[in-house]
Amino acid sequence: MPRFIDIVENVTSLSLEEMEEVEKILHQSIIQAKRHQILQNKKESEALFSEKKLKFYDNSSDLLNALNEE
Repeated sequence: MPRFIDIVENVTSLSLEEMEEVEKILHQSIIQAKRHQILQNKKESEALFSEKKLKFYDNSSDLLNALNEE
């Protein structure tokens, strides 16, 4: 696997247009990674909720009461 510094050096040696293309690719990759993370968090939350290990509150008063009980 290439070292990070080698990747940086390779990218900085590209033309402006190529660096802009790399930027677009990285931006899209970051968006996809964040979407994947959100999906994983959703699945984990649903699993915890179905196991009765996660509660939802309809209003802030109920939430504050629950937090004060713990």
